[in-house]
Amino acid sequence: MQNRKKLTLFEAACTITGYGLGGGVMAVPYLASLNGLLPFFLLLVLAFLLSVVFHLMLAEVMMRDSTCKQMIEIFDRYLFKGRGGVIFTWTFFILILMAFFTNLSAYIAGGGEILRDLLGISLLAGHSITYLITAGVVFFGLKAVGMSEKYAVLAIIAIVGVLFIGSLRIGFNPLWLQDFGYRKPMALFGMIMFSFTSLFSIPQAVEGLSWDRTKVPKAVILGLFINLSIVTAVTVAATSVSEQITRIAITGWSKALGNWAFVSGSLFVLLAMLTSYWSISFALAVIVKERLKWGDRSSWLIATFPTFLIVITGVTDFLGFMRLAGGAIALIVAILIIPTYRAVLKDGDVTNPEWKLGSLGNGIVQTLVVISFLLMSAGSLIQVG
Repeated sequence: MQNRKKLTLFEAACTITGYGLGGGVMAVPYLASLNGLLPFFLLLVLAFLLSVVFHLMLAEVMMRDSTCKQMIEIFDRYLFKGRGGVIFTWTFFILILMAFFTNLSAYIAGGGEILRDLLGISLLAGHSITYLITAGVVFFGLKAVGMSEKYAVLAIIAIVGVLFIGSLRIGFNPLWLQDFGYRKPMALFGMIMFSFTSLFSIPQAVEGLSWDRTKVPKAVILGLFINLSIVTAVTVAATSVSEQITRIAITGWSKALGNWAFVSGSLFVLLAMLTSYWSISFALAVIVKERLKWGDRSSWLIATFPTFLIVITGVTDFLGFMRLAGGAIALIVAILIIPTYRAVLKDGDVTNPEWKLGSLGNGIVQTLVVISFLLMSAGSLIQVG
């Protein structure tokens, strides 16, 4: 798992895009249909703006620390101090392992199901092939991840474009507003935020762009904007042409467009899961390497192989994995990131980084970010429909 090679601006952006795509994108249309497209657009813009500011905060944290390590080591250096600091750091490390294993297992589970349906193979074979593709790329390091993310994101954009054009031929019949209380918008907002959350990919982008760190904020904004575009296109098309809007959008969407759309949509979901797995598992491998001081291969193995074991033992299903992961990661983020940002602004060992967020990272914005992630955590646990 070598990571010496650097990334281009677009490759860095795609690692951020890939981290957030995952399975959440295909879950957004169903939740949007329960609220209507007008509330969806309002919540989408709000989530996007808060996510951009939040990820730029993380970028500044990385750029103000000379070590450029993953977040757990940043927490250890600036937040988990004093007599109980060691206990907090190792507790957080264990929680991160659990949350990441849950998240990554969802992608192995979902990818295996897609390959089973597309290729007519056994579920175990589907899971095994998915694991070999995902873990195999991560084995070769940051540059391999960045290049794989780039080509996968380009393929995703092409597939979504074809599906969107196919939907245009049918004609859109959008449902702009539904009657709703607070539960449905919270569930929708939580899933949208989950689709934008690329927390642990920011250190990868900063490391990969070390040759010109002024490009880091551009990579963050571009990566999240690609996510925004994909979520918007998928949601508008799927909710407007599907006779029945299903929990996994491609099911109802493909019935409206035809069998070709099912194949294309399944490939889209598979690629989205692969991109998320690559970015997240690489981040986890780095976390393990930094915390346990293990070698590249050992860190890679502990970051990937348990996710395969979890899936083949059948602990829970795909949607169950996604729900658990979304709530756990959001809660961790909401509690720790803003205090870390404030601490690094004060004590970071790089006093004049190449880029600063400035007044946009003020106390009011910090409070809004915390609230948004608490809402995301709560929304991920709400059952609707």
